[in-house]
This record gives sequence, C-alpha cells and structure tokens, in this order.
Amino acid sequence: MGVYQINTGLNTFVSGTGWGAGSWGDSTWGSASSVASSGQLRLYSQDNFGEDLIFNIRGGGVYYWDESSGTGTRGIPLTSLGSASNPPTIALQVMVSDTDQHVIAFGTNPIGSSDIDPLFVRFSDQENAADWTPTAINTAGGVRINSGSEVIGAIQTRQEILIWTDASLHSMRFIGAPFTFQFSRLSTDISMISPNAAVNARGVVYFMDRGNFYMYNGAVQPLACTVKDYVFSNLNKDQSFKVFAAENNDYNEVIWFYPIGSADTEVTNYVSYNYEEGLWAVGTMARGAWVGGSTRQYPLACSAIDGGNNYLYEQEVGYDADESPMTAYIESGDLEIGEGEYFMFMKRIIPDFSFSGNQSDASTDIIVKGSNFPLETAAVLSTSTVTPSTTQSYVRNRTRHSVVRVESSGTGYGWRLGGLRFDMRQDGRR
Repeated sequence: MGVYQINTGLNTFVSGTGWGAGSWGDSTWGSASSVASSGQLRLYSQDNFGEDLIFNIRGGGVYYWDESSGTGTRGIPLTSLGSASNPPTIALQVMVSDTDQHVIAFGTNPIGSSDIDPLFVRFSDQENAADWTPTAINTAGGVRINSGSEVIGAIQTRQEILIWTDASLHSMRFIGAPFTFQFSRLSTDISMISPNAAVNARGVVYFMDRGNFYMYNGAVQPLACTVKDYVFSNLNKDQSFKVFAAENNDYNEVIWFYPIGSADTEVTNYVSYNYEEGLWAVGTMARGAWVGGSTRQYPLACSAIDGGNNYLYEQEVGYDADESPMTAYIESGDLEIGEGEYFMFMKRIIPDFSFSGNQSDASTDIIVKGSNFPLETAAVLSTSTVTPSTTQSYVRNRTRHSVVRVESSGTGYGWRLGGLRFDMRQDGRR
C-alpha cells in the first residue's frame, strides 16, 4: 500500500478561514477551523547548508537532506537529526545565513510550543542545524518581530537579511556575541505582495507590494513605474501569493510573474524592469518558477499548471516562442507639436533597426496611429514594413496626436530598435 510522505497541498491560495471561507454545510455551527499546510497553496523555501539542503513547506515542517547519503534517500525532519535540541517543527520560511551559517526559521514555533508564532524568528547554533536551544556557550536564539501579524517573506542581501511582515520591513544583521543578530525596522506601512515577490539583483533588492514596486539599496525607494496602473488593475489579488520575482541578469532585468482576472487563476502575465535603463515592459507568459542563469548558460523556467502538461524551458535561447512565432511590439505615447493645439503632417520615416538571425525573412512593421482629440480612439494612419535593406518609408499622415508602434510576428530572427527619425512639420487642417 502506498502512502504520501508529504501531502501535495493546494494549487490555489486560501485567504483565511471562518464564516464563508469553506463550502456550504462544512463542519458544524460555531466550530473552529484552520488552514493547515496541506489545505493551503503549496509554497516551498530551501537553502544550502554546505553541500546539504534545508527546506520547508510554508506553514509546515522543516526538513534536512544529507547529500552524503545519496539522491536515493529522503529528507528527514530536523527533529530526527542526531543530537537534535529543540529544532522548529513548523515554519513559514527557512534560510541559511551566508556569512555565519546559522539556519534561520521565520514564523515558527517557540521552544516548548508546537503552535506557530507567525512573527517569531529563530536561529540555530552557528554551523549546527540540530542545536536550537540557546545557551551561554552557543549562538542559538530567537526574536519576535513586534510589527504586523505574520512574516510574509525574507531574502538575503549584502551583509543583511530583509524580513517583510504584512505591515513593515525589517533588517536582520549578524553582529556576533552576545546577541548574534541585530534586528531593526527599516520601513512601516510597506509589505510584500507574496513570499516570493522580491529578488536580489547585483546587490539591490527589488520587490512588489500590494500597489507599487520598490527597491532597497540601503534605503527603501519606490520605483517610478509607467505600467503600474495596468499591472495592478488586472492583478488577481485573491491569488496574489502566486506572484514571484526573477532576475534575468544578462539583460539587466528583474521580472514579476503574476495572475490576472478572478477566481482561481494561474500565472499568465509578467512585468519586467530594466534597472540599467529604467524601462518597463509587460507581456503574457505562463511560468510557475524561474532560476537565473548563474550556474547555467541560460535561465531555466517551468510552465504554470496546464492540465498536467507541464514543461521545463530554457529561456533566452533563439528568437521564437517554443518554435512558434513570438509577437513583439513597442508602442509610444502621444507625439504632438506644441501642446497639441496644432496639426502635424508626417511624410517620411527613416528607420533605425539592427536585425539578427535569419536576415532573409527579417521584417518589422512601423504602424502610425492618430487622433485629433485626447479621448478619441486612435485610428491607423499608415503601416510601413521595414527589412534589413529599407532606408526610408514615405507616408502621408495628418493628425494632432500620433502614436508609433513597432511590431513583428515572424520566426527565426530578432531585432533591436535604435532612434527612429520622422520628417514632419506643423500643418493646418484641410
């Protein structure tokens, strides 16, 4: 007979229990209910402890896998380690501090209790994953964060660990004996939208809150985001714990993948930020996890849940979307002469593109749309197809406000946009 070693959990987030949280007729009037790890969205955290692995199911147990025992062996609970002394039995996240090798449990059970304290942070003795009992001769200990109601997530950065609760951001720094770690509050009225919504990119931490994007480089700063309204107006806030951040360091980008719509939707969309150029982009791509290319030539990502047909992708290879055309576009805001009170006449476009890949099939379309009034829907005025040999394109566009869109949907090639030039002048209406 087969049995589960660890229950698979849910693929949807449950915001809470109580009246109306369960199905009609569930349990009895006045009875209490709780969201166990097996009945909640399954999220993992893991970290290397030397060549071994510490991992945790959010809201569940903490486990240890010994590499020397081989890949045919399973991880075991910390309580099963030899000489185990009061290790946590339940936690929201685990981490191993990089400079001092303490195992840290965030949102865990205090010594003497089996119940989780969602604001309690405990750490083991240095370089000892089994000993969690504070004594005069070790560095184990614990601190309760007195802000908010639960730890949302934590991430390691330069010489400190950042900890988000649902109401504040805190710093955890190794300072040595006698206190081991120093905790300080960095910011209030700020949080993180999900446990995995932060990423460390070249020493700077970027994270997504419930209504904005931020960076931390010693101080918390909001990011000026040109697509903020688009992202947060479409975001499925009921499933926001599915949001996760990733780094694409070859292209100086951080990416947030998020679900849209309502009900129990999966991740389908992304928003990316180029931190070198300060540029934002949005798009659709169903991904469930992402590992940067630090140990491989290219990043690896997996598909989101798709009826059981899940795939592992090697990202940033070639020019196509899994052998299908990749529709790509960039679109400007309104272009106008003066304050928009004048008509403009555009008669020529001088393109500036760099094509790569299959040059014989490479092409892009420059689409110019126009409107005469701010609330008027822009109409297509001209479409110019550009190939590697195109030097100029003649058009006849007359409008108050112009929008320029560059797009392609071919296969086997890529393109980069330089500085487009337009031959235009102020004009009167016919």
